[in-house]
Amino acid sequence: TLTIPCVAKTSAYTVTDRDCVVVANGTFTVTLVTAVNRIGRIVIVKNSGVGNITVDGNAAETIDGAANHVLVAAEFIMLVSDGSNWQIVGH
Repeated sequence: TLTIPCVAKTSAYTVTDRDCVVVANGTFTVTLVTAVNRIGRIVIVKNSGVGNITVDGNAAETIDGAANHVLVAAEFIMLVSDGSNWQIVGH
């Protein structure tokens, strides 16, 4: 059985090195762990509510070249680190 670390959040949260999946419910920001020196690191953020979840890069890091990405109700995003920023690899 494969088990991956999953956390459920209802307020602003910063992803940790232990998190793989963040299930967010509300309207707030999920800040990603740094992408630097983490090539191949995957993070999935799921909006399980009806508010908007803003996924924000760490400091000046970007998500597909943008400062952040907004998830609407029931949307998810899968991100992978390229070693300096985050790239979207799935919706």
